[in-house]
Amino acid sequence: MATPNPVQNMPIPPEERLALEQQARYQRITRNLAIGGLVICVGFYLSADHLITLRTGRGLVQNLSPMRTMDLPTERAKEMQKILQEEREKSRRTLERKEGQEKGILGKLWMGDEEEGWKERRLEEEKKAIEEGKSYGDMIFEQIWEVWNWDKKKGKDGESKKE
Repeated sequence: MATPNPVQNMPIPPEERLALEQQARYQRITRNLAIGGLVICVGFYLSADHLITLRTGRGLVQNLSPMRTMDLPTERAKEMQKILQEEREKSRRTLERKEGQEKGILGKLWMGDEEEGWKERRLEEEKKAIEEGKSYGDMIFEQIWEVWNWDKKKGKDGESKKE
């Protein structure tokens, strides 16, 4: 016959018993919620897999695999890929053609008479101005003055002239 454990025979205080019951209830609830979440996730996966299979003819895992780019599932998808490639090629040729031509109306309106290398010239001017001790505020003010007066400055004889 086994000897009874004296700890088991001792009465548990009501606070401890309540804490143990709450802990057991918490564990039971979190376990049930985890099982419910798992069921919901499995249902979501099965629904998504079914919809993707209807649309593409391949399952979710097959569509997410790296090998899916090798072959397209349907003729419609192959046609769309061909159309997209043709559009990309067409837009690339259009851009090359525009680069070779003179500026269009919008280009002239936006850029004015600026030519190639304007950024480098502007950076060089900015560097020289900073070395001369001008601040960015001074440079901004000068640019506003140039735009406002159309880059015209008063000459010695009172006439406007362009530098």
